[in-house]
Amino acid sequence: MSGALDGVRVLDLTTRMAEAAGKTMADLGAEVIKVEPVVGCDARTTPPFAADGRSLFWEAWGLGKHSVVCDVELPGARDQFRALVAGADVLLESFAPGYMAGLGLGPDDLAAINPALVYVSVTPFGADTPDAEVPMADLTLSAAGGLLAMQGDHDRVPTPVGYPETSFLGAMQAAADAIMALCERDRSGLGQHLDSSIQAAVMWSLMSITSYAALGQDFPGRGDDRAEVTHPEIVPGLRMPFIEPCADGYVGMTLVLGDQGNRGMKSLMAWVIAEGALDDDLAEVDWERWLDMLGDQTLSVADAGRALDQMLAFLKTKTQAEIQEQAVAGKMLVSPCYTSAHLAADPQLAARDFWVEVDGAVHAGPFARLSATPIAFGHAAPDLGQHQSLVDDLEPVPAAEAPSKVWAAPRGALFEGLKVADLSWIAAGPLIAKDLANLGATVVRVETEARLDTLRWIPPHLPHASPMSAGHPMANMNQSKFGLGLNYTIPEAKAVIDRMIEWADVVVENYTPGTAHRLGFGYEHVRELNPAAVMLSSCMRGQTGPEARHTGFGLHGACLGGFTAITGWPDRPPHPPWGAYTDFISPRYALSALGAALHHRNRTGQGQYIDLSQIEASIHFLAPLVLEYRDSGKVRSRPGTDCERAAPHGVFRTTGTERFCAVAVETDEQWEALRSVVTDLGMVDDRWSEMGIANAEELLTGWFAEQDAFEAAQKLRARGVPAYAALRASDFYADPNLVAREFFIELDHGAIGKMTFDGPVTLFSATPARPWRAGPLVGEHTLQVMSEILGFSDDEISALAATGALT
Repeated sequence: MSGALDGVRVLDLTTRMAEAAGKTMADLGAEVIKVEPVVGCDARTTPPFAADGRSLFWEAWGLGKHSVVCDVELPGARDQFRALVAGADVLLESFAPGYMAGLGLGPDDLAAINPALVYVSVTPFGADTPDAEVPMADLTLSAAGGLLAMQGDHDRVPTPVGYPETSFLGAMQAAADAIMALCERDRSGLGQHLDSSIQAAVMWSLMSITSYAALGQDFPGRGDDRAEVTHPEIVPGLRMPFIEPCADGYVGMTLVLGDQGNRGMKSLMAWVIAEGALDDDLAEVDWERWLDMLGDQTLSVADAGRALDQMLAFLKTKTQAEIQEQAVAGKMLVSPCYTSAHLAADPQLAARDFWVEVDGAVHAGPFARLSATPIAFGHAAPDLGQHQSLVDDLEPVPAAEAPSKVWAAPRGALFEGLKVADLSWIAAGPLIAKDLANLGATVVRVETEARLDTLRWIPPHLPHASPMSAGHPMANMNQSKFGLGLNYTIPEAKAVIDRMIEWADVVVENYTPGTAHRLGFGYEHVRELNPAAVMLSSCMRGQTGPEARHTGFGLHGACLGGFTAITGWPDRPPHPPWGAYTDFISPRYALSALGAALHHRNRTGQGQYIDLSQIEASIHFLAPLVLEYRDSGKVRSRPGTDCERAAPHGVFRTTGTERFCAVAVETDEQWEALRSVVTDLGMVDDRWSEMGIANAEELLTGWFAEQDAFEAAQKLRARGVPAYAALRASDFYADPNLVAREFFIELDHGAIGKMTFDGPVTLFSATPARPWRAGPLVGEHTLQVMSEILGFSDDEISALAATGALT
């Protein structure tokens, strides 16, 4: 079977910052041609390296691509490049805004040659922003996007994810948007320019933090009070376990999370009791009700603390494998912090045949399982110019006489007419459907008062309204949707579910595997009613395998996905990435898979099923590290703020309360620019030596201690040094790049009225995103959906309401 993007030709001119975009399109079946200068793309010289000197970064992200040498800075080569453009469907580039236009290869120039081309620009801040042309690095993008300030131990400077990958968030969003633009092109026949901001993509990865920004607040413990909060406490004096040691590493734990947390705690303590590791009096406690008992003081804080201490001592005697086995069996919210070695040996990944061999090397496999157009891997990352005939055999094409403005004309919504049944909850699923809704799809979100979405209770809440209706994160992550109140547990609700399935082009759900089938919308039933529908199921571990039904949320995905083990300080336990990290990565992959499946359906009429494991998709961000382990046996640990790509590379405390600035120097030019500002660095001869790194860090620590974070960062950026203050929530609305981008938008909320929310990551020149309202209240549009969208009669609606199926 061919891939979903079979027949699509992509020209990939990206730097390593956006290399992931082309790789994803190649995975989905596109012919991706890497267009390189004579010296090769920078991904070829990016660590880590194999024993024979090959870049494993390139081996991972160049997989399945083709390579031609065509240096667009040379006038003669540009005519040859235009010949490639004439036959291409997508162009990906990540140069500074204006660079391609300066070569006569900007969007308007190439639209004149190929008006059907989808031209995608991925840059740190997007075009027309104050810092549009300033170089940035993953660390400084994390600072600019608000992610860095949310991470790390409270008594030290913030720490980034231990492998530089912030830019991948932007690259993956750009890939998804490019594929979705192809879906619109199927209808209009025209391409357009996509201007994608990595900073904005990182903002989309903050979950509730931009909600605090909307209310003018900082997240508790991550503002001026950062040093005051060390460990979470549910009651004073009771430290909640978080990242804890076990016999051979660490585990991440969530003991408080509604009913699931209570059931998980019961299973965990039952295991401790069964092995005689809990005092007899504590063994008599009903641990499923321990939080209620703390509340009514039938369990004392002292006894709860004693029980937690004994439980943690017990876990120190157990291996990660033993703990994971028990966690799966007992649905405990406890997960081992896997390293690259653990990922390579993970039995769930093995059971799903995730790892694939390509030309003798074992790579991360499909990020999603598409039933009709499965992902396949044709060949290893190519040698430089390996497919040179793809360009050399073409007749040169001169520049057009005049640029074209064809892409500037508006054409209506990108997904106009697309119908989506959103049967998801919490984070990953709603984010997927939100993107479709903002791009013009009619999205009906189903929820019931009988089981409210947990996201409704996540703070902050909007003022002057009940918490159930006023959660800002809920409203933010469900923009532009219609709200249908439907109680799945009422038998008569099945008629509504079936009507939705028959109506929908896309069905999205992210429940534990098996739940959708039990509730009446498993894929077999969907296919029976509507064979042309595309259904996406997203969950932590995938729909099959021995751990398919393993319970887990954001922390557990980061632990099992390999992110927690590499993040933090080498002399301390890990400190995981902020929030539900794999929930932030996987929606971009899901949108790419959905867009590709819809493009395939546009050509063939064929629907299909997509099984996406959030962990499998997210592991691709760490693919070079797993290749490194397989090549040399090296297992990465926590680097603090160090990075092998840059020196100096760090986060420095500045004046002000809990203020920090990130700096990453990747080139000799940037190093000289830094030394022109921080003149004491002139005494550092070798910035890469161990002594040079230590001396530079000491000098920079002293210099930054006397600087304002924002002024220092601006001073360095003005000289071309990647630097940014570590933004926290209260800074977002004043950030010059976000302001210029007009990232934050005003929408109506059903309970509050007008409020500000996150805007789009990518600006589409012809089919811009059009958010039209905040996320719905429970059942806010039930009557409208039932009558106008699903076509039920008034009598039918009344009869269904009488059963309690509708709310």
